[in-house]
Amino acid sequence: MRNKFFWPALLWTIFVTVLCLVSSSSLESMNVVEIPYKDKVLHFVFYFVFTGSWYMHFREKYGHNMKVKLFVFLFAILYGGFIELCQLLFTNGRSADILDALANTLGSATAVLCAWLYRRFRK
Repeated sequence: MRNKFFWPALLWTIFVTVLCLVSSSSLESMNVVEIPYKDKVLHFVFYFVFTGSWYMHFREKYGHNMKVKLFVFLFAILYGGFIELCQLLFTNGRSADILDALANTLGSATAVLCAWLYRRFRK
């Protein structure tokens, strides 16, 4: 049986990667709503969905267990760090930001916590 969560997770990963690596000046034209700390909120949401979608993929493949949650959490943190490093080294108009990495981590941790709570209280 095919895993129905693989393609959504992969497409979300590509979406996040592109948005994080394109020039910030090209994104400013899409600035429709003014929200305080919008950049950090977006990073939180990006990595909440990133972690949740990859968790669904690996859960389908390996079942519900803490190792899957830990693996996906660590994968998300390492991926977020890799993207921040790429912003620093390979982009113009973008820079690595420790607060972005913190927002990524919080989004990922919240997704893992939600997965754990859902499983715990679903029984």
